[in-house]
Amino acid sequence: MARSPKRPNRFLTFGSILALIWLGGVGILSVLAPVLSNVRDPNKLGPSYSKNYKVGPGWDFWFGSDKLGRDVFSRCIYGAQISLRVALGSIIVGLLVGGFLGLLAGYLRGKVDSAINVLLDVLLSFPALILAILVVGRLDVLAENWTWLTRTWSVTIVLSLLSIAPIARIVRAQTLSLSEREFVLAARSLGASKWRIVGKEILPNLVPAMVSVAFTGVAVLMVAEGGLAFLGYSVKSPTSSWGKLIAENREKFNDGAWWGTTFPALMLFFTVFAFNVIGDRFARRFDIREAAL
Repeated sequence: MARSPKRPNRFLTFGSILALIWLGGVGILSVLAPVLSNVRDPNKLGPSYSKNYKVGPGWDFWFGSDKLGRDVFSRCIYGAQISLRVALGSIIVGLLVGGFLGLLAGYLRGKVDSAINVLLDVLLSFPALILAILVVGRLDVLAENWTWLTRTWSVTIVLSLLSIAPIARIVRAQTLSLSEREFVLAARSLGASKWRIVGKEILPNLVPAMVSVAFTGVAVLMVAEGGLAFLGYSVKSPTSSWGKLIAENREKFNDGAWWGTTFPALMLFFTVFAFNVIGDRFARRFDIREAAL
């Protein structure tokens, strides 16, 4: 019996459409928050706040209020700006630097590959959490003289540093695979230069893998920022990210004020899940090997 033809691996599935809608909605809300009438000032204190002031979810406060009477919904929307800004900024730097190093190592090989691999091994040998704490602490000292160096920038820098080595390893593996493909061998036989082959043959075929890594990387970095927030090494008050909101409201969770941690945690969970879904769809659609990712 003849086999039925294999169905094409579509990118847009029901799950990926929902993920795109969620990410689009979060992005639009975070950008338009200052002009939306139903989004309050996230740092405005309640009318009669005290250490125990808290209001549950309702018409006045959709996600409830925290211990200072601040609107949790507004803080979640503004917190999305910081969480997304840190994660997106970090992955862009990681892709540019790590992608460049991985491309050089995978295509030039030899001594260049060995030298870059030593650098990557050094970066990967440090425990990520300890390295993050040390770098953020050092940047806090430098921030006393560099006024532009806010904690948001410090967290972005340290997460960028941590993302370079894994991305470089992925790009190197993909480049090694692509450099032995027929179209690259044909370009070599026709006398094309190394950099022409890199720019015309290898780099365009790396784009799907890079996009998949970018979506998955943003999800990982958002969780990493949340971990730093629990340790007190993320953004400083009154600025808030989702991780910061979870951390600063966790003390009131056992007192019955569950909404202060639950709603930011749900926002973080669904956003991370959506980024992972899109990254996985790219990997499946373009047949990117899981071993490389």
